Amino acid sequence: MTMIIWIGLMLVGSLAWVIWFLKYPLTDNGVDLQQSNIDLGRQRKLELQTDLDQGLIDQEQFDQALEEISSTLALELDQTQTKAFKQSNITLWSGLVIVLLPIFAISVYQNLSNYTPTSKAPTLDSAPLSLEQSATKLKQHLNDNPKDAEAWKMLGLSYFELGKIKESLNAYEQAYQLNSQDPRLLVEYASAMISANDDQFVGRPVKLIKQALELDPQAPDALYLAGMFAVSVQDFELAKALWNKALNALPEQSSDRQALVSILQELSRVESGNISNTVTVNVVISDEILASRSAEDFLMIYVKAAKGRPMPIAIQKLPIKAFTGQVVLSDMNSVMSEKLLSQHDQALVVVRLSTTGSAMKQPDDLQVVSEVVSIADNPSVILKLN
Repeated sequence: MTMIIWIGLMLVGSLAWVIWFLKYPLTDNGVDLQQSNIDLGRQRKLELQTDLDQGLIDQEQFDQALEEISSTLALELDQTQTKAFKQSNITLWSGLVIVLLPIFAISVYQNLSNYTPTSKAPTLDSAPLSLEQSATKLKQHLNDNPKDAEAWKMLGLSYFELGKIKESLNAYEQAYQLNSQDPRLLVEYASAMISANDDQFVGRPVKLIKQALELDPQAPDALYLAGMFAVSVQDFELAKALWNKALNALPEQSSDRQALVSILQELSRVESGNISNTVTVNVVISDEILASRSAEDFLMIYVKAAKGRPMPIAIQKLPIKAFTGQVVLSDMNSVMSEKLLSQHDQALVVVRLSTTGSAMKQPDDLQVVSEVVSIADNPSVILKLN
């Protein structure tokens, strides 16, 4: 309300100033300019006639001067009439200003009030969602759109990244029932199954990989996973053929190309017996701990940098029931193919016993860490869980 009052006062003030200047553009001295110009013209003619009679000018000069006086007088009279015409229209202009100025001002104010910037400042809601938040959003979306296969697939991936393997498999199964012709979905579903099955390529995962390759024989991710299956059965020639095919299917600018090149190089070293740097980890688990834990609990054995990020460089995860007492980590176990185990120097070896197998350490996890070791020395360490 206060803003409207101020706008009204400003409009009234503006109108007063404009009308005053229209009505009084110059201070009027009350002189009749038209009559004054006529009198001056007559005076000049009389003076010319006197000069002609006294012989001061000849007839030609008289006629020329008379013509100039007449032209000047006509021009001045026209200007005087124009001014008079303008003065006579002040009332009309004042009326137009009174009507149009408020309309114009109000229109501008409304336009400014309704203006919405095309680029708004970022709010807290624009911050990237966490995996947990993403999963929650997807679940809410699927409550209203249960037939959205893509959303089910994204939910499966979110759960997989969160270490919720059971929920991930359920979501992937929902997506599979809605769209079993998506090669990418088949590969992701197979990967989740393999992870849930202690990295074993048996049963349905193999069928899903085969189905994905039937749908798209050039799918790099399906070819890569098929190569991993070949390695698991010691068929290195098949693995090499599949990974080379995947390499050729990738665009030149793809970052995955370097990862595949590194894997192929490591495979060649394995075939030749010239394996790259390794870390041999011997784990001793006390009988007391074995008795208190489930045989399905996971043993996570990994190497991380001695300084910097705690992210694993190379890792093996397997259930207690499948553990034989020793694990050998090499470039083949590297988490990131562009940052291989052999490319690192000082490191720590970590052994963690986990109920969930999640990447995030849980309160009931048991963990032991080694002293700093040098990867170049192909170290062998013994760690005890007791």
